[in-house]
Amino acid sequence: MTKTNGPTGPGAKRPGTLLPLILLSYFTIYIVWGSTYYFSKVAVSTIPAFTVLGWRFFIGGSVFLLFALLTVRLKKRPTLKEIAASVFMGTFLLLGGTGLVTVAVRKVDSYLAALIIASIPIAVAFFDRVLIKKKISLVMAGGILLGLLGVAFLMYNGRSIRTSFNLEMLMLIGASVSWAFATSLGHRIKVHPDSLVNSAIQMLFVGFICLAGMEISGPGRLMQFSGFSVSSILSVLYLALVGSLAFIAYNFLLKHEPSLRIVSYVFVTPLIAILFGFILGHEKSVPYLFNGLALILSGLFLMLYGGHFLRMIGKN
Repeated sequence: MTKTNGPTGPGAKRPGTLLPLILLSYFTIYIVWGSTYYFSKVAVSTIPAFTVLGWRFFIGGSVFLLFALLTVRLKKRPTLKEIAASVFMGTFLLLGGTGLVTVAVRKVDSYLAALIIASIPIAVAFFDRVLIKKKISLVMAGGILLGLLGVAFLMYNGRSIRTSFNLEMLMLIGASVSWAFATSLGHRIKVHPDSLVNSAIQMLFVGFICLAGMEISGPGRLMQFSGFSVSSILSVLYLALVGSLAFIAYNFLLKHEPSLRIVSYVFVTPLIAILFGFILGHEKSVPYLFNGLALILSGLFLMLYGGHFLRMIGKN
């Protein structure tokens, strides 16, 4: 995470003029990131998943790069090692993570995908222990167990969990593992120091790979728009452009807000995804939705804030 010194650093006293931008940034990442699951499902309803991914990331990456150039953030050219590192990260974060989710939501309700992906911190804790030898406290272990139990409730249909392990559900679990692996390994990989430039490289690479793959699999497929619904096309544009705006808002918060407050999005986005799925997508609830939701959110709270609150209590 980028650190800043002075009055604009995380947790420092914020000038009053920044408060509206901070509130707007929180609102943006809550709503936009919570809605991406629904719009991904709409996009892939008539457009092949890898075409959606290709255009989403190619357009989004181009927007990021253009923004970096216009704001003079590209002061240092990325080295070949930094580009290779970004490509490696993008393969696991965007192709393995977002890519598998995009394929899976064709047959899985968008809100359910959001809830499964919300358990990513559990997988991150595992990889942190394996890759960087970070210890797991008892409080964090308790949070992990609650989170896993919550996922089990979501997959339990009243008779068995085994029947829920279809291909799409395994894709969602694989997406969580892929994203968590890259997140943990990211602490040891040297990418371009500007997160916006790093993200642009990742997105452009994955976008190009997906578009090239679709064209190779069937020459001329990228220019065949017949059968694509207007809602699917608009959803792709939403994911590419509005999704990019949310990432810019996230980077803004990294400079002006403490990390413990920023990660509050993991509690809000699943709720937003449920609202979008139920109201706009007319999706049906799984039998133990609210049991699973409560356990996952409680587990995340223990993992992210449990140790912090225990230290506060100990000081008192």
